[in-house]
Amino acid sequence: MVTNYKLSLYPYYDLLIYEMGAGNGTLMLNILDYIRIEHPEVYQRTKFRIIEISSSLASLQAEQLKQSAYSRGHLDKVEIINKSIFDWDTYVSSPCFFLALEVFDNFAHDAIRYDIVTKEPLQTNVLIDGQGEYYEFFDRPLDPVASRYLKIRDIAARSDFPHPLSHRRTSGRPLLTPSGAELSAPEYIPTRLMEFFSVLHSYFPAHRLLCSDFHGLAATVEGVNAPLVQTRFRRRTVAASTPLVLQGFFDVLFPTDFGVAEDVYRAITGKLTRVSRHADFLERWAEPEETTVRSGENVMAAWYKNASVMITV
Repeated sequence: MVTNYKLSLYPYYDLLIYEMGAGNGTLMLNILDYIRIEHPEVYQRTKFRIIEISSSLASLQAEQLKQSAYSRGHLDKVEIINKSIFDWDTYVSSPCFFLALEVFDNFAHDAIRYDIVTKEPLQTNVLIDGQGEYYEFFDRPLDPVASRYLKIRDIAARSDFPHPLSHRRTSGRPLLTPSGAELSAPEYIPTRLMEFFSVLHSYFPAHRLLCSDFHGLAATVEGVNAPLVQTRFRRRTVAASTPLVLQGFFDVLFPTDFGVAEDVYRAITGKLTRVSRHADFLERWAEPEETTVRSGENVMAAWYKNASVMITV
């Protein structure tokens, strides 16, 4: 961010950084500490804004700023905005960097099944009865959000992508509905991610996105772009075989198809992007000794082989 800021924005604009879903605020502190030490002239022009949906995490982030005597100097640099990015209604005309690290895997997805004969997509809905049992039923046509996503993807996609109707790519048996229609395995489409890109386009037109997430996950449920559903039981992680689980007791994590995400982002924002694997990104931007532990292992490169990074160029 500092390199790109110095190349194109300094000294005409401040270095304005937004972070969505900042956890306990550690990354925010690390970034500000680094800029203050290595680039003091940029630090004077730096502003950091966190957009945090969780009130408890927003409070924790504020406490992080106050607790450390060293970090307390950042107080006038940071603003914590306790709201959902999907409720954002403020136009930001200034150039800015937007961080979204391990956020996309928590975004809601819609499940789509396709009629094997007609190829028509049907939207999966879930009914919970009085006893708490879950039942799937399927609607046609799709709601406007899911329909918009499929239209954008079908127009914008530059490369082949997995599809439930590509039998060579999809395992599992089709579903036979009471009406007699034979449906494909589910495809989980990132409709919330599309809406996030729309927020960036509408309210942050001069942004540069820097995002990272998992492009692949193990032990996922059946389907294309299917999530990992897991919980903790007796200090062990237990994976579930279905996303139809008791709410609040399970983590649901979705992989990100960065090839498709890049196409959809470009179509909505009109901006160019670059996608790289996590290790490749670190090789370019980090010194090896910065990510290597005493044993000699480069943990940041070795432990995140299933992660990718996408940036606006």
